Amino acid sequence: MTDPINKSVTVPLSPDEAFNLFTKGIDTWWPGETHSVSAHNEKAPRKISFAAHKDGDITELTDDGETLIWGKVMAYDPGKFLAFTWFPGKTEAEATVVTVAFKQTEDGTQCDLTHGGFDILGGLADAVSASYLTGWDMVLGCFCAAAKPKVFA
Repeated sequence: MTDPINKSVTVPLSPDEAFNLFTKGIDTWWPGETHSVSAHNEKAPRKISFAAHKDGDITELTDDGETLIWGKVMAYDPGKFLAFTWFPGKTEAEATVVTVAFKQTEDGTQCDLTHGGFDILGGLADAVSASYLTGWDMVLGCFCAAAKPKVFA
């Protein structure tokens, strides 16, 4: 059995702002040039979108105009909680589950991400889990960088 991955970052935003950046603003911070289905073909996606409602899709629009589904929104509670299936480049039958909780802190918003359900991948579960262990660090680093105020000289 593969344990869920737990990651936590704090961003200098309100919970609503952090939630909106994570979802509606995903195309502004997600590292599509390295972490997308298109990246396997050495291309960046045209757009990455996150549906703003339960049962909506998380999608990648490829350079060729094809829409690829990365996951499905299971819970969408703005500023508080998000849950979605996750299967970029795989079938929905191979979906794992990601949850993100948004909590106000003195320094902004703590975003607690949990990614589990790897056992559905059978013999690949350990390898896939290990890749996400470091992958989420990189991706959440991009999220944090996008959340910081821009300083212009």
